[in-house]
Amino acid sequence: MSHDIQKFKTEGLVNVSYPAELRNAVEVAMNSWKKFCELPEEVRIKFPYLPNSVNGSVSGVGYELKKVPGATLDQKEDFHFTLAKEQELLDTANSISNEIAAQLIVDAKKLTEGIQILVNDFALKVEKEFSIEGFADEIERSHDVTIIRFLHYFGGASTGEEIAKAHSDKSGFTLHLYESDPGLQYLDRSYNWQEMPVSHEETVIIPGMRGQYRSKGELKATSHRVIATSDTAKTGRYSAVAFVHLKDTPQYNKAGAGRLQEFKPGFNYEMPFEEFSKLFI
Repeated sequence: MSHDIQKFKTEGLVNVSYPAELRNAVEVAMNSWKKFCELPEEVRIKFPYLPNSVNGSVSGVGYELKKVPGATLDQKEDFHFTLAKEQELLDTANSISNEIAAQLIVDAKKLTEGIQILVNDFALKVEKEFSIEGFADEIERSHDVTIIRFLHYFGGASTGEEIAKAHSDKSGFTLHLYESDPGLQYLDRSYNWQEMPVSHEETVIIPGMRGQYRSKGELKATSHRVIATSDTAKTGRYSAVAFVHLKDTPQYNKAGAGRLQEFKPGFNYEMPFEEFSKLFI
């Protein structure tokens, strides 16, 4: 695994190369997700979004369809998988007798297991570089609540439109595993939007809100967004990420503080930790 770990702090992201077998797992899972998206809507919505009551998790699992746009709402469909909820997801797939849905669960599990070594190794490097005691151990203990999120943004946008509103993630850190097209951007530490350098050979890892909290502000959750290109404005786009959580660390208080899409991009970059910590419960 080759990368400059200091960029995780100074630039808000770091490129990490990963082995061919992991890239293959990403491709296989994405192929299953695309097949799932091709199912009739009346079949897809039978796969409900399930609340996730596992300690430390901040999202549910299953399928979401978001067709109504809003000021901070994206038009998309997505699917969340965690190892903690694997059996419930499989039971749901079996209950609707859908082999495509069941295969998506199988492939999502393989992908989740496939990133574990990379995630643990990266967490240990972060712990050592930024003196975050116990960080790697907590990441390893939280693997069952790592969320694999598959996304499909619909076409019908305008070129240059923000189809994924600017936000920071609630995770400890996030792996950007797959982008079907250009358009993913991050806000650098000078408050300029830059293209995020995701490729087939490397994943891009960014700090999340829990990572900023756990590091006492040493790391900053990176704001990012998706802009429609001339192609994706018409055809839409696919992506996949892994939200790596810290189950023993306080979580962002969405109910009290609001959706992160409602904040100004980069709001947290210069926020004192004492003020930042008030956003957590």
